Amino acid sequence: MKQYLLGIDVGTTGTKAMLFCTDGQLCGHAYRPYAMHNPQVGYSEQNAEDWWQAVCQTVKEVCADPTVAENVAAISLSLQGGTVVPVDGNGEPLRRAIVWNDYRAQEQKEAYLREVGDADSMYQKTGWELDNGLPAMEIRWLRENEPEIFAKTAMFLTVPDYIAMKMTGVAAIDPSDAGINQLSDIRKGEYDDALLQFAGITRQQLPKILPSGTVVGNLTQEAAKALGLTTKTVLVTGAHDQYAVALGAGAYQTGDILIGSGTCWVVTALDDRPGFETGLSQSVAAVPGMWGLLQSLSSGGVCLEWLRRNLTDGPEGQQLSYDTINQEVSSRRAAHDGLFFYPFSGKAGDANFQKGSFVGMDLSHDKFHLARAIMEGVVFQTVWMMESFRSKPSAEGLKLAGGASKSRVWCQMLADIANVPVRIPEVADLACVGAAILAGVGCGIYADAKEGYGALSVQEQVILPDPQAAEQYAKLYQQYKQMACTLGTIPSLL
Repeated sequence: MKQYLLGIDVGTTGTKAMLFCTDGQLCGHAYRPYAMHNPQVGYSEQNAEDWWQAVCQTVKEVCADPTVAENVAAISLSLQGGTVVPVDGNGEPLRRAIVWNDYRAQEQKEAYLREVGDADSMYQKTGWELDNGLPAMEIRWLRENEPEIFAKTAMFLTVPDYIAMKMTGVAAIDPSDAGINQLSDIRKGEYDDALLQFAGITRQQLPKILPSGTVVGNLTQEAAKALGLTTKTVLVTGAHDQYAVALGAGAYQTGDILIGSGTCWVVTALDDRPGFETGLSQSVAAVPGMWGLLQSLSSGGVCLEWLRRNLTDGPEGQQLSYDTINQEVSSRRAAHDGLFFYPFSGKAGDANFQKGSFVGMDLSHDKFHLARAIMEGVVFQTVWMMESFRSKPSAEGLKLAGGASKSRVWCQMLADIANVPVRIPEVADLACVGAAILAGVGCGIYADAKEGYGALSVQEQVILPDPQAAEQYAKLYQQYKQMACTLGTIPSLL
């Protein structure tokens, strides 16, 4: 009898579910969006029940066949991190969840600096810089601004532990998600007394911290009915979405580096030990014994989208299509002609915010020269960021996922500028793939992450660097960095 694995990605804008047969066949895919509520400037909220309903709907869709539903061995999750929801003694939300991109808790952040210590103390414990939008500060905000809600709260949950509780009755969280909540010491793998005291809560009000790939428990009868499954199915702890994506892309050992290219470009590097001396965001990765270090370029993809929106094409003023951009930039020269683009970095208003700029423009340049300069600039900046990592790309090269992986010219730029092969997993929704691997490892179907990745048969396209182009770009990369130092656009650690 065939067995199946479910990988579910509970993201910020919606939930995706992918069903795999344990031999690697993809058997189903479903998606449900949900709303973000912004009641005032700086506030971002969601209904936690929306997450659960989206999980139930997507699972029912991919497991509609009763034979399949009866043979789902395990489920695991990829999660949005840092979103907090207070619940009562029955596990019911007392208010809307406060999402990770909310930044109402500025006063609480300032209180932390006064009462606990400098910002580095938070980083050294949690692996994440002190942030006014993550659970430690938001829980303190609830205590000070919504005392009635705070007093009624039995547990302060986040997405992974809320969904775990709905499925199994046990609130459990993995280390990568626990770190971003800024309530635990990730090197010790336990909650930190000083951080709990600052927030005003106890350990009993927080979920268990269990390693990724650990069985939490079987589905309850109520959950099995809601999901259209049986109580034989087990839930396995998952990972923060960046680490789930890395695992889904086959990054599971030292030297594996994944670049996720979307609105924001995020670089995730796997290492066998923490790297707090680097100043990079980090946590225990989804693979036992491994750490994942992160660095992001907040404007990685949005700069090209800005150009596409604002520089039109054709007599009717249509927006530039990505196909047109990719075709036209192939015949343009940018950095080779002295035209460089420096992406903006950080959030507007932050002390480390850097504005973007074009340097070296002249009358020979058209909109497609600008497009190529943006693409090259994003790659230059990303490769520069990677110098901060202790581990360097393995001989197999970098892995690239997301929007840029669909552009052959952008992929080739990355291969040439980094001077390593670029490997592109040919499957969408890698977060779900990573979660499915964890499900298989946790329930004993796969021995480890490597076997799970191989079993799911993720095909890769490999783009090799062009030796001549790599040699030319090596000189241009040095010019890019030298000019950045002159302009004051050295990349921030975000």
